[in-house]
Amino acid sequence: MQPEAINPFDSLKAGSQAIQEKWITEPGKICVLTFDKPNSSANTLDRATLEELARRLDQIEASPDIHGVVFISAKESIFIAGADFELLTKGPEHRELLAEYLELGQRVFNRIAALKVPTVAAIHGACLGGGYELALACDYRIATPDKRTKIGLPETKLGIIPAWGGSTRLPRLVGIPRALDLILGGKTPNAERALRLGMIDKVVPREWLLRAALQVIGRKTKAHLPFWRGWGNRIMATTIGGKARAEALRRTRGNYPATIAALDVIIAGAGEGFGDPAPSLARERKAVSDLAANPECRNLFRVFMLQEHARKVAKEAARDVPPVRRVAVIGAGVMGAAIAQWLSAKGIEVLLRDVDASRVGAGMGRITKLYADAVNHRSITPREARDGMDRISPVAYEAPLKRAEWVIEAAVEKLAIKEQLFHGLDAQTLPATLLATNTSALPVARIAASTGRPGRVLGLHFFNPVHRMPLVEVVIPEGGDPDVKRRALALVQQIGKTPVVVRDTPGFLVNRVLLPYLMQAAAAFDGGASVEAVDTVMLDFGMPMGPLRLADEVGLDVALEVAQTLAAAYPDRMSVPPFLAKMVEAGLLGRKSGRGFYDYPGAKGEPRTNWNALNFRTGGTAPDSVSLRDRMVYRMLDEAARCQDEKVVATAEDVDLGMVLGAGFPPFRGGPLRYADSLGAESIVAGMKALLMEPCARLQTMAAQNQKFYEDAAD
Repeated sequence: MQPEAINPFDSLKAGSQAIQEKWITEPGKICVLTFDKPNSSANTLDRATLEELARRLDQIEASPDIHGVVFISAKESIFIAGADFELLTKGPEHRELLAEYLELGQRVFNRIAALKVPTVAAIHGACLGGGYELALACDYRIATPDKRTKIGLPETKLGIIPAWGGSTRLPRLVGIPRALDLILGGKTPNAERALRLGMIDKVVPREWLLRAALQVIGRKTKAHLPFWRGWGNRIMATTIGGKARAEALRRTRGNYPATIAALDVIIAGAGEGFGDPAPSLARERKAVSDLAANPECRNLFRVFMLQEHARKVAKEAARDVPPVRRVAVIGAGVMGAAIAQWLSAKGIEVLLRDVDASRVGAGMGRITKLYADAVNHRSITPREARDGMDRISPVAYEAPLKRAEWVIEAAVEKLAIKEQLFHGLDAQTLPATLLATNTSALPVARIAASTGRPGRVLGLHFFNPVHRMPLVEVVIPEGGDPDVKRRALALVQQIGKTPVVVRDTPGFLVNRVLLPYLMQAAAAFDGGASVEAVDTVMLDFGMPMGPLRLADEVGLDVALEVAQTLAAAYPDRMSVPPFLAKMVEAGLLGRKSGRGFYDYPGAKGEPRTNWNALNFRTGGTAPDSVSLRDRMVYRMLDEAARCQDEKVVATAEDVDLGMVLGAGFPPFRGGPLRYADSLGAESIVAGMKALLMEPCARLQTMAAQNQKFYEDAAD
C-alpha cells in the first residue's frame, strides 16, 4: 500500500448521506467512514446520522475479514461538533423523543466500543460533545495540531451533561480529577493540551492524519485501559466526592444544576471501577432527561442559539468582503492596547499610535503582558505570541495612515478630544478608510460630524477585558453608508467576536442597561450597605462579579464619565452619587490604582474591602438583602424594556444576547427580557412600586394586558 495514494475525500460522491464509506483492501480490509453532512459546514449527530451510522456498523459487523475502522471528517474545520439538542427547548411532550434520542446514541456508541477490531478517531477540527463521545468509544484518538482542533465535552455550558458515554468513559480514560475538571468546566482544550491530559493518543499534521490512523490499525490490537485506573477511580470516588460537591456548589452557588448532576454521575460511575458501564449510562440518560425539564437548561441553550445566529449573520455579511489586513489603533491606554493585541493575535497588522513615547511604551508593555499571560494559559504558543508582537508597529507621532483599511480610536472618553482626533483623521487616511470609535456612551453621530465623511464613521464598542469579553457593539449612526454595517460585521466576525448592532443612542445597549444597576449598587453602599453585602447578593443572583467589584475593574474614573454622560441624557431616572466623584478625585480608581471599593494587594493576592472608601459615603440605613437585590435587578429589567421599546436593537433576542455577553447577565436566566417574562410584568411593576420605583410605560402596559416579550415564554 502506498499511503500517499489513500485519500478518502477524492473518491466521495455527492449525495444525501452524511457518512461516506470507503474500504481499503491493502494490506488488510479497513473501513474508513468519512462524516460529511450535505449542505452544511458542520457535522452533527442528529437522529438521521446516528441511524445511518448504525447501518454502517451493521455492514462492518457482518464483514469477517475486516481489520479495523477509521472515523474521519471531510469538513475543513469540524470533525463532529456534537449532538442536535433542539429537543432541549421543547416542552414536556417531547421528553419521550429526547429519551429515545439519548438511548439511540448510547446504543450506537456501545456498538463501536464493542467492535472486535481496532477503531481510530482521526480528528481534525472541532471534536465536541457527541463528537468526542464517539471518539471516546474508539480504541485510539489521533488529532491534528491545527488551531481549529478543539476537543472536549462542553455540555454543562448548555445545562446538561455528556450522556452518550462521556460522563462514564472519560473518567476511565484520564482519571476522576481530570475528568471532573474537564466536564464540570465544559473545557475544550487544543490538541497539544488534550494529548498532555490523556484525552487523545497522538498529534500529527493533517496531511498525515489518515496515514497515522492506518498505521495504528496495522498493529491489529485494541487499546486497553490500565487495570490500576479502575481501582484508582474507586478509591478516588470515595475520598473526593463530598469535597468536590461542596466546591462545585461554592463556585456555582447552586445556580447551575448540570454541574452537580455531572459530578454525581461521574462519582457514582467511577465508584464502579471498570465494571459494566450500563448503570452509569442509565444515570447519564436520567440526568439529561431531568435537567431538560429545568428552565436553566432551556435558557442556556437559547443563549447558545442566539450566539450561533449572530455569528451566522456576521458570516453572511462577510461573504464578499475581503479580510482586513491593516488597522491603526489610536490610543495606547488599557482599551487601545487590548484591542491592538487582539487584532494582532488574529493576524492583522496594527499601527499603535499615541501622543508621546511614554504612553506608547506603556501600551506595548500591556500588550507584552497580555501575550505572556496567553502563553502561560496555553491558549497560544510562544511562537504565535512572537508573531503577534511582530505585527504591531508602535509610533509616538501623527504618522500617515494611508495604508490602514480601518482606524479604531480608543482615546479618553471625552467628546471634545474625540472630535479633535477624528477631524484630523480626514487628512491622514484614504477616503475609503473606515473610522471607528470605541466610545462607551458618547454620540457617534457627533463624532462623525467632525469629519468630512460622516457616512464612513461608526462605533465599535469593545468590552474590558477585550481578550475575554466576546461582544462588540456595532453602532451605526442614522444616515450612515449601508456598506459600513456590512464591513463592520465582517471585521467583527474575522476577529472572532460576536456582534450586536445597536442604534446611536446614549449608552447604546449594554452600558445603558448596566449603568442604572451600578448606580443602584453605589447608592446602596452610600446609604450604609457594606461592599460585601452589595456584591454577594448579586453573586448569588448569578452575576459573574459583584457590581462594586465590576466598577473597580472598569475603573471608577471611566465609570464616572459614563455615568455623567447617561445622567445628562436621562435625568428623569439616572443620577450619580456625589461620593463617586470624590473617590476619583482622591485617586481611588479601582484595580488600576490598587484601590477603589476594594484594596488590591498584588497580582496573586485576593482583593479585600477598602475601609477608606467608607469615609466617602453619606451613610444611612442599609436595605435588607432582598430589597437590595430587587432594586438592582428591577432597574436592569426596566431599562432593558425601555431599550427594546425604543428599538435600540432590533429584537428582544438582541437585548438578551448583548446583556449576557457584554454585562454577564446570568445566562441560565436567559437574559433580562427572558427573565422578565419568567417573573411576569405584573409582578415586576408591583415590586417596583413597592420599592417606590417608577416602572416604564412599556412594563405597565404589558402588566395591564398580560403580555410577554417572547411569544413562547412559558417558563
